[in-house]
Amino acid sequence: MRQVPVARESPPIGIVGDGRVARHFCRYFHLLGRPFLAWSRRTSTVPPPEALASCPTVLLLIRDEAIEPFVGAWPALRDRRLVHCSGGLVTPVAEAAHPLMTFGPELYDLDTYRTIPFVLDSGGTPFPQLLPGLPNPFFTIPAAERPCYHALCVMAGNFSSLLWLKLFEEMQTRFAMPASAAHPYLLRTMQNLLADGRRALTGPFSRGDDRTIAANLQSLAGDPFQAVYLAFARIHESRH
Repeated sequence: MRQVPVARESPPIGIVGDGRVARHFCRYFHLLGRPFLAWSRRTSTVPPPEALASCPTVLLLIRDEAIEPFVGAWPALRDRRLVHCSGGLVTPVAEAAHPLMTFGPELYDLDTYRTIPFVLDSGGTPFPQLLPGLPNPFFTIPAAERPCYHALCVMAGNFSSLLWLKLFEEMQTRFAMPASAAHPYLLRTMQNLLADGRRALTGPFSRGDDRTIAANLQSLAGDPFQAVYLAFARIHESRH
C-alpha cells in the first residue's frame, strides 16, 4: 500500500486498483501534494475498509463490471463517498467523475493533469466535495446521457487512432515508407482541427469530388476499411 504523508487539514483520498488509470491518479496526487492511500488486491493483504479507514472519499479505479461486486463484497465501504471514473457506467453504488483524457503507458506532468476536465452527473455531489483538493475544470451531464457521451469519446479517440495506425502500417508494409513521413500531416490535421474544426476537412470531401471518392473506394476493394470510408462518405454527405 502506497502512501503520501497525510496533512491534518486534508484527509487522504483512497484509490482502489493498480491499473493504468490508477497509476496516473497516484502520480497526479503525488505531484499535486494531495494525500492519498492506494489499495490493490495484488499488493495488499489488509481488507480495503481497514486499509482505507482514514479516507472519507474512495476512488474505485477498477473495471466497470467489477465495481458493483467489489462494493457488494465490502459493504463497510458504503459509509464513504465512493467515486468511479468510468465514462459510461451508471450505478447507484458510486458517483461518476470521468476524466476527459486518454491515459497512455507513460505518466504525465502536473500541468497536463491539472488541465484534465472531469465530467460529473447532473444533480450529484459538487466537484469540490466529490474530489476535494483537485483544481481541475469540471462539467455536468444528465446521467442518462452518459453512455452516449462515452460512445462519442471512444469514437473520437480510438477510431481516429485506428485510422492513423492503418496509414502508418500501409506506408511501411505496402509503400516502403517510414511511418514518420506522415507525422507532419497528423500534426497539421490536429492543429487545423483545434483552430477551426468546421474548416479542417481537406481533399475530396472538402471540394465535393465524387469521382475521386469513388476511385478511393474502388482502390480499397477487399479491405475492411472500404466500409469505413463509405460510412464516413455517407456521414459527410448527410451533414453537408
